[in-house]
Amino acid sequence: MNLKIKIKNKEYNIEILEEESEVKIKVEGKEFAFPIEGNNSTDKFLAPQMNLPKKDFSIKEIKAVMAGNLSDIFVKEGDTIKEGQKLFILSAMKMENEIIAEMDGKIKKILFKVGDQIREGDILITLV
Repeated sequence: MNLKIKIKNKEYNIEILEEESEVKIKVEGKEFAFPIEGNNSTDKFLAPQMNLPKKDFSIKEIKAVMAGNLSDIFVKEGDTIKEGQKLFILSAMKMENEIIAEMDGKIKKILFKVGDQIREGDILITLV
């Protein structure tokens, strides 16, 4: 299984190889091996073994990474979006910043409208 993850705007390529007694993970070419204890499910032991926080993928939200004025919206409720798609323009200090989708999904609710003041961390969109 190959994955791409983004942490603090840096993208990492991850390859997961599951074998009978261990799981091997390659992160940017560097290999790590973890023994499988009892269950072959990679989901149950990767985060604790790697000391990573567990992410609840059932909650799909797109949050503002900075404060500003919402000056343009390129999507509407019900639209299907793709990772990397332009969603909004957020204006701050005479600069226009594109807010880009971090994941694929279908827009359930847009929580702001053009002209609204946005604070860093505000939930802009919820996805189904």
